[in-house]
Amino acid sequence: MIIVESIEQLSHNPFKSPFALIPTMGNLHSGHINLLNLASNKNYNPVVSIFVNPLQFGPSEDLETYPRSLEQDLEILKEHNCHGVFVPKQEEILKNIENLIAPMSNKLCSKSRPGHFDGVITIVNRLFEVTKPEACVFGMKDFQQQLIIKHLIRQKKYEIEFLSAPTERDKNGLALSSRNNYLQEREKIEASVIFKSLSDMGSELKLLSQTNKKNFLTELESIQKKYTKKIEEQGFEIDYLELSDPETLEKFEFNSNRILIAIAVFFKKVRLIDNLVIDLASS
Repeated sequence: MIIVESIEQLSHNPFKSPFALIPTMGNLHSGHINLLNLASNKNYNPVVSIFVNPLQFGPSEDLETYPRSLEQDLEILKEHNCHGVFVPKQEEILKNIENLIAPMSNKLCSKSRPGHFDGVITIVNRLFEVTKPEACVFGMKDFQQQLIIKHLIRQKKYEIEFLSAPTERDKNGLALSSRNNYLQEREKIEASVIFKSLSDMGSELKLLSQTNKKNFLTELESIQKKYTKKIEEQGFEIDYLELSDPETLEKFEFNSNRILIAIAVFFKKVRLIDNLVIDLASS
């Protein structure tokens, strides 16, 4: 496994083409390994970057306490036949960086985390510039992030294939996240109600669209309110629970047969996100 720690080392093309970049902030779990495996299955050499991005954290967020486990991460990547790892220094990445503004700044996570996605695409763009990958891999759990990175690739005219990996979940359905480390095991089980609620909501929406399409849009708000109340009653503080067009994140208007159910909650002071895309036309 090739470990690169500076941009200067990248100038010698240490990674064998074609390779796929998998940007991470470390503290790796099996969801990250799925991204690595997807790259390999698509015949790309997987290259993981580990960089805790200070630009994507707000002033009251958990930058200082964000879990860091570099030695363990490197062992995990080696065990899973990762081709290469890029572990840059903060000052080198941030030097003379081009600050970008993310689209969809009034949607979903952007509403309560202003500037978050500006920080994300600024750093991802920098990683693309210095590593020059042929592909990149991102997970579906961060659905809004996926749309924004795809926009970046189009905007910058990068010849980078975008690979999307399904959300990895624990045995109870909780979407895997490095922030799950803040939760006790009992709390993780309690948090599985998030995915169950999304699944139940999806089933209800699909049934409604097939049996009462005429009134579908008028019923959306009441379904949204019902599940908001259900989730709040179980001890969650809801940041948002939105029903959106999965291409634009605009309010769902039946321009498509696909609907995105996206949620962000605070549970035991931990912010958790999840989503499901429902095909209303499927049986």
